[in-house]
Amino acid sequence: MNSNKATNDETSVILTRFKALFFDWLFICLYLLILLSISLALYFLVLDGIPEFTNIQSQLIATLTSVLPIIVIFSMMEGSEPFASWGKRKSNLKVLYNNQPLKRSIVRNTIKFLPWQLGHMSTINGMYHDFNTLYSMVFFVLSMALPISYILMVFLRKDSRHLADLLTKSKVVKVERSI
Repeated sequence: MNSNKATNDETSVILTRFKALFFDWLFICLYLLILLSISLALYFLVLDGIPEFTNIQSQLIATLTSVLPIIVIFSMMEGSEPFASWGKRKSNLKVLYNNQPLKRSIVRNTIKFLPWQLGHMSTINGMYHDFNTLYSMVFFVLSMALPISYILMVFLRKDSRHLADLLTKSKVVKVERSI
């Protein structure tokens, strides 16, 4: 009986983590839509159109306006009370840390969002070099392999922890709501 309860609890946490992931994805999409609106307004109202950017300029713009701010936002949310991103709060989850929650949250979220950055690097480089460079191919493979490994780890490990959780000695747990 207890082993069934443990299995049900683990399955429940996994499903709840994916629910939280969906809400966090919506949060990120909203941020990106706001960023797009501001960018287009600046380009067309101030610059009279979208300027030409070099590969390096495009890489910096993508990193500094999308990936880095999201890492900072999520690190702040998960590194301080209530230790949960917007999606985790909506799903009654939080991240537990042994110590130094903000520092560990920065590392955790950098690892978590690394595939997104690698995907940007691969795609942007590919746009400038027809996707024929080793750089584009390696970063593309890594941008796909890392999230797949994260998902597999959540499903296959008894404690449902992925690489970022293991490296930061953190764990995502359900928050018991008192009525």
